[in-house]
Amino acid sequence: MIATPSWAAGIINHGSYAELERCLDSLRAQTRRPSTIRVLDTGVDPERYRVLFDRVRADDLRFSSGPNRGYAGGANVLLRAIAAEEATCRYLLLLNPDVVLDPRFGEELVGALEAEPRVAVASGKLLRPGRRLLDSAGIALPRHRRPRDRGSEEVDRGQYDRPERVFAVSGAALMLRVAALDDLALCGEVFDEEFFVYHEDTDLGWRAHRLGWEVLYWPRATAVHHRGWRREQRFDVPVEVRRHSFKNHYLQLVKNERGWDFVRNLPWIAAWEVLRFGYVLLRDPQMFPAYRQAWALLPSAWSKRRAIARRAAPV
Repeated sequence: MIATPSWAAGIINHGSYAELERCLDSLRAQTRRPSTIRVLDTGVDPERYRVLFDRVRADDLRFSSGPNRGYAGGANVLLRAIAAEEATCRYLLLLNPDVVLDPRFGEELVGALEAEPRVAVASGKLLRPGRRLLDSAGIALPRHRRPRDRGSEEVDRGQYDRPERVFAVSGAALMLRVAALDDLALCGEVFDEEFFVYHEDTDLGWRAHRLGWEVLYWPRATAVHHRGWRREQRFDVPVEVRRHSFKNHYLQLVKNERGWDFVRNLPWIAAWEVLRFGYVLLRDPQMFPAYRQAWALLPSAWSKRRAIARRAAPV
């Protein structure tokens, strides 16, 4: 009998205790259950954390708490902890607590990754609550270089029901091949911790391509993502969080864009930046400090760009 490849799951939780419990329930209902489930909680509400821990504790569940280091820092903590605990684990699924997996999600993704050895990162079809609208069918990179979730808010009519290689996949439910982690890591980090939150998933996908790996969208793995940031709720998001998203657009561009691709796409990039600046000027002036934040991190981004270039696969 062929041994079943093992996988583990990690959740970065920042105050979403009711959603977290639903996410954990969906992990335990998997047809191929993870060997370990680890939750990293940032301790926003210690009492609710304690109550939840007491209610859902189990042999395969590990809770830990720590300071809020954003999605990127939390994900790196989970990756290191799970890798140290599960020496035979071949795949790691990172989740936001507002994701509820369908029962075959893990089994489908593990099977797809087993059949595709050059794929380092994968995810499935993410739906909005109610399952009528798409949340993400992988992530595309348009010519203006602002990544977008494919199919976001479209009615799901099966238009994304074909497995595809994609630019990146959403960090809300992202599975990684353990054997690829050392190669993907940059300065000891799989996810760039200077990003803190937002675009760390697209930055990773871009880097994976540069290093010769592939990213897979596998629609037979399905889940519901409640998603805290939607276009119509933009101004409900704390301004510091929105600034991270704004600055990280520039950091990932500096780190990953090839010189010739930048020149070829410059008209689209320039037009987008003019529109973006105009929007900030007229509608969202609180974003102006994000330009300064990106500028302060530019030397670090250039250093990482050189490190990627040294290791990049031939074009």
